[in-house]
Amino acid sequence: MVTMDTDLRLAEFISLDGIESLNHFPNLLHILLVLLLMWVGKKIFDFLTSYSLEHQLVKEDNKAITVSFVGYLAGVALILEGVLEGGEGNLLKELLDASIWGLIGILLLNLAGKINDRVILHRFNNVDELLNKQNISVGVAMAGGYIGSAVIIRGIIIGESLGWLFDIGLTLFYFVLAQLFFYLSAFLHQIVTSYDFHKEIHENNVAAGISFGSTLAAVGILLSIPLRTSYSLVVFVAWFILGSAVMAFFRFVMDRIIIPQEKLDEEIHQDQNWGIALLEGCFSIAAVIILQSVFI
Repeated sequence: MVTMDTDLRLAEFISLDGIESLNHFPNLLHILLVLLLMWVGKKIFDFLTSYSLEHQLVKEDNKAITVSFVGYLAGVALILEGVLEGGEGNLLKELLDASIWGLIGILLLNLAGKINDRVILHRFNNVDELLNKQNISVGVAMAGGYIGSAVIIRGIIIGESLGWLFDIGLTLFYFVLAQLFFYLSAFLHQIVTSYDFHKEIHENNVAAGISFGSTLAAVGILLSIPLRTSYSLVVFVAWFILGSAVMAFFRFVMDRIIIPQEKLDEEIHQDQNWGIALLEGCFSIAAVIILQSVFI
């Protein structure tokens, strides 16, 4: 009996079941479409900036802009992955829907970047910080904002379809609402920290940039969870309140138990310890993931 089970396991180990999907022509078209949309996303990003993106990336070796753009491209990829999720089998319709919603998602991501620049990081000129000062802290914070916004946009797009008119209307409504909650999360982040994170980011404290950027990414994941299953405004708000409380609790636990010898805020503010900031970001994202596993 043991030998039979072993033989079955070995047969499954070398089985070719499912390999035919690698030779599926529509999959190649989806990959080509994603590459095309990522190129379109790069062109839109370049068009909306006052500087030459490629010149800054290659000629000026501007790490701050590179980090920000990496966050943007990661956000575009997250949105496109959501757009391609759950195809209906009609290749032409899948490609058309992916093209339209992919373009909508990219435009919203660029709009989110502008809103975050003007509303959340409003105490300094982000373009000046990136272009002239090559402030990596600002680049990291902006990258976190792009990723968080992208996860939210993805969650809205992959939700249940109610028809084109309702889908577009609800997408815009929850996009605007999510940006408002992003601003609220920045306000809460300032409450739970003893230092002025705007000032620290402005002074190129990379640890503060990582701390704040990872918070935005975690909040984006948090807000995307209810949007994938429900369009209830009550659930959306309740989920944000619960998630924010759990994230704050995880931060408290990390400060008191994981690094009890030093204060988290002092490590970020005084020592500019970006390794500890990464640890804080890990705890924030872990809090959201665990919350999702427990309640969804």
